[in-house]
Amino acid sequence: MGSPYYQTENERETLRETLEALAELNNKELIAYWIGQELKEAEMYHRLHKLSKEANWDERIPRLFLQLYKESLGHAETLLGMFKQMFPDERPPQVDLPALEVELSEKQLVEMIRTGELRGILKYLMGTERMARDVYHYLAERNENEDAKATLIWLANIEEGHYQKLRNVYTALFEEEPGE
Repeated sequence: MGSPYYQTENERETLRETLEALAELNNKELIAYWIGQELKEAEMYHRLHKLSKEANWDERIPRLFLQLYKESLGHAETLLGMFKQMFPDERPPQVDLPALEVELSEKQLVEMIRTGELRGILKYLMGTERMARDVYHYLAERNENEDAKATLIWLANIEEGHYQKLRNVYTALFEEEPGE
């Protein structure tokens, strides 16, 4: 499972270690991890929404980022609800694993927006959404717990939906395929 977003050997090794660790989590820990991941994703899309509005880009861009922000928050809430239903008297445990998606720093985002690298931002985001989808499928295939499998497949479908939304905006804006 390779990704052009993991360029250094250290990044690839971290990805391998994270995948191995995720495969070992129980359902409680897995859901808790993904709640945190969806919240981080929501934060990123919220930052992108604000920054893209300031850049005065095509109105579809901030609108898309706002939609993805809201959806990510909704996914975190859904996962939290699922957790509470499965483990009524418990709080999600802290799971100290790195994020699967390589995150652009605030500085990188600001610079890309300042220089008008909309193509690059959209391609990057499409790549991270696809990678997340692939990871969820990978973990689902290797998980024997049916609840965990169902959760992972649900998450994979969410990431595919995010990818398609980003791709559709890319195609509409640039009148070309993203060349994946």
